[in-house]
Amino acid sequence: MTTILDRSFMEVAQLYRNKEVSPVEVIQQVFDRLEKIEPSINAFISTLKEDAYQSAIMAEKKFLNNEETHLLCGIPYSLKDLFYTKNVRTTCGSNVLKGFVPSYSATVVEKIKETDAVLIGKNNMLEFAYGIVHPDFGQTNNPNNVNKTAGGSSGGSAAAVSAGLGYFSLGTDTGGSIRIPGSYCGVVGLKPTYGLVSTFGVFPLSWSLDHVGPIAKNVKEVAVILNVIAGHDSKDPYSMHGDYSLINLSQFNERIYKKRIGVLPDSYLKCLKKEVKNVYQSTLEMVVALGFEIKEIKIENWHLAEEMIMNILLPEAAQIHQYMMNKREQYAPLTYEQLELGMKQRAIDYLNGLHQQKEFKRTVNSVLDEVDVLLTPTVSFPVPDEDPVIGDAEMNEMTFTGPFNLSGHPALTFNMAALTNESLPVGMQLIGHHFREEELLQIAHLIEQQGMIKGKE
Repeated sequence: MTTILDRSFMEVAQLYRNKEVSPVEVIQQVFDRLEKIEPSINAFISTLKEDAYQSAIMAEKKFLNNEETHLLCGIPYSLKDLFYTKNVRTTCGSNVLKGFVPSYSATVVEKIKETDAVLIGKNNMLEFAYGIVHPDFGQTNNPNNVNKTAGGSSGGSAAAVSAGLGYFSLGTDTGGSIRIPGSYCGVVGLKPTYGLVSTFGVFPLSWSLDHVGPIAKNVKEVAVILNVIAGHDSKDPYSMHGDYSLINLSQFNERIYKKRIGVLPDSYLKCLKKEVKNVYQSTLEMVVALGFEIKEIKIENWHLAEEMIMNILLPEAAQIHQYMMNKREQYAPLTYEQLELGMKQRAIDYLNGLHQQKEFKRTVNSVLDEVDVLLTPTVSFPVPDEDPVIGDAEMNEMTFTGPFNLSGHPALTFNMAALTNESLPVGMQLIGHHFREEELLQIAHLIEQQGMIKGKE
């Protein structure tokens, strides 16, 4: 049975303003549901019940007094547990930081706080976002089937949104860590343009590849959150400079004409499992029916993307963790092994990786000169039982996501309302031009809406 927790926060926001429901009532339902299903999902490391109630009471007073409020006022949300939260434990899913309590909050956390959204807790994640479950924290399970993984590394964030434990979350994405769990859990996850959203106060994995982005139930809600968190931050040395225009939400339902969608050649898609390929083909048919032109494109050095990523990721992660390497027993063994590999990485390989990244970015830019967006599957296979290990050739989750961490282009996974034989979601990915999130999200919204119509037929 569906409840208000299963509705979009756009609907809930209107109910608040109509005084048909209060933020306090919604918070009560969130924690009631969390108590029932969280043990089987394991989406949270910390919950903030008392603080959440106090925030909900304050939001409720604003509605009762007819004060002007942000759309997110009173809306419950969560954070991946590597976002610094002042006076709230931040573990990064590791025993290394199990007692760490930051003295300040991440820039994006402060921005959301200004909207009076209600933080309900910090989400479980793969240890330090490095692809490994720490045994003391455990795997986050998929709300659609708890015998399957929710994905990573932002698995707790995607699972929480999918399960109705808060309406949105913030995650991070270094090789697909927002989009992969978004696809597995049937929610929308956006990796914005590199530098568009501040990473200050977010524990890094690789400063050359890290992105911060929103996870929500639908594309339009992702746009709402992006409007809040985007923009230059002088505290972040990798933050974009210049003005960024807010996304015009009123344009989302306008029809888009004469857009070209780029697709990869069949030779790039040999890794697709049958169920994913079927959803991809049906998506292509849908976009053609919507009036889009399909154009096949090739991306030079596509198959070298993971090698380039690892040449950058391994040494940068090792540099970040070097002062904690004396705490070996507090890391998951595989995480520590990856850090050791980074310590052994040759400087020439790292520098080659950075050079190749620049070249790859130019390559993707040139491809996007020919089309408006690119369309790919998000992951080449259906939801697995457990998170594959980085470097697993048979189960490479980053095949379609990782290249766009290298290039820094905005990329989004969305749910096509299509299911595998085990009734699990399959996400599709759209990639757009740098800093053209509005166009990307508007196209994704149109396809998403059509997919929902088809799903109901």
